[in-house]
Amino acid sequence: MNIQASISEDHGIAALSDDELNVYSVGISTGGIAEIRMAELNPKRHVIATTIDEQGVAFAKEQIAERHLEDRIEAKIEDVADQLSYSDNHFDYVYARLVLHYLPERKLIAALEELHRVLKPGGKLFVVVRSTDCPDATREEAHYDPHTHLTTCTFTDEKTGKSYSYSRYFHTQDSIRGYVADAGFDVEYTKAYDEHLFVDFMRTELSPKTDNVVELLAIKR
Repeated sequence: MNIQASISEDHGIAALSDDELNVYSVGISTGGIAEIRMAELNPKRHVIATTIDEQGVAFAKEQIAERHLEDRIEAKIEDVADQLSYSDNHFDYVYARLVLHYLPERKLIAALEELHRVLKPGGKLFVVVRSTDCPDATREEAHYDPHTHLTTCTFTDEKTGKSYSYSRYFHTQDSIRGYVADAGFDVEYTKAYDEHLFVDFMRTELSPKTDNVVELLAIKR
């Protein structure tokens, strides 16, 4: 497996301390690659990686099995917007890269409250979301819903002529900081930067445009 790493993925792994051994990765945003890197950094580390995409979790399991890490990385179907099955103060580190921006406001609030509950005191929450400076956030035909804060973008595939759409909550540094702080976390920093992201879960095709993301690191006191 030789796949280009991403800036924000590197930042999230760099924020992971050697003694943070129990990791919860929300969304498997890198097709299992970030989780593999985390596990390979420390043979004592255990990672639970979740997604709501059945095809995605199957692909991640294949990558994990190739590295013989099935005993230390558990990939499974789970929705972070639902009540989680883990006990209070269970995880040392929560990695949520490019996933929380899919949630409308109500579900985002519930998800952050659950992540706060399952994280140990002193544990870290690492978040990356797409920002309001993304090209899609300001597309003329994009539709913004003020009740959910989701922006829906519709595209037409030039090759097939088929239309498809997706919805995201494009954040500012202040908006994601506010939600995380309201959930009970102490925000260490936020920063925004451009990143060239992949268009597919398997990370085989780069997007034709560069996006802007907001990165945040918080601690549960």
